[in-house]
Amino acid sequence: MILLLSAILGLALGLLAGGSLARVRSYPLKGLLLPILALLIKAGAAYLLKPQFGAMLVCVLQYALIFLFLSLNYKRPVWPVFAFLGSLGNFLVILLNGGCMPVSAALIGSGSARLELLAQNRIYAYCLAGEQTKLPFFGDILRLGPAGVPFGFASAGDVLLCVGVLILFIQLVTYLPDKPQTAE
Repeated sequence: MILLLSAILGLALGLLAGGSLARVRSYPLKGLLLPILALLIKAGAAYLLKPQFGAMLVCVLQYALIFLFLSLNYKRPVWPVFAFLGSLGNFLVILLNGGCMPVSAALIGSGSARLELLAQNRIYAYCLAGEQTKLPFFGDILRLGPAGVPFGFASAGDVLLCVGVLILFIQLVTYLPDKPQTAE
């Protein structure tokens, strides 16, 4: 959700800066289907599989696709660096915690249904952070929305990814391809 909001904000900022949606077609973005496939794999696994079943495999497959996409676009200015650092942070914390993104209990508040589901490992690829959590500072430790009714949680990696997506979408609508040189 926050990546979508970052994309929309990037589009809006790019258009306000004089960009055009027509320029999107000329932006040399490679492998766009890879992150879309990664998202579909994660969503499909969360929908079809029992919580935590195959979460490690899904994690590795999902991030392999994301890293492949980033490697295809590494020459683009700025955004791939943020996207890579954010993806790497998320990948490491998920991988080291058995395929699950740890979520801080302090974000949720006691007595909530979501806290119970996390404590019982009943939300696919998410778990409650605790003493055994590896790299807890890379987990979901940021609340999005008010304390009583947050609409989501984020990690430091998510923040970096959002910056990368924002910059990408600004670049998509403001991109001007180099004009070919004419011989004089």
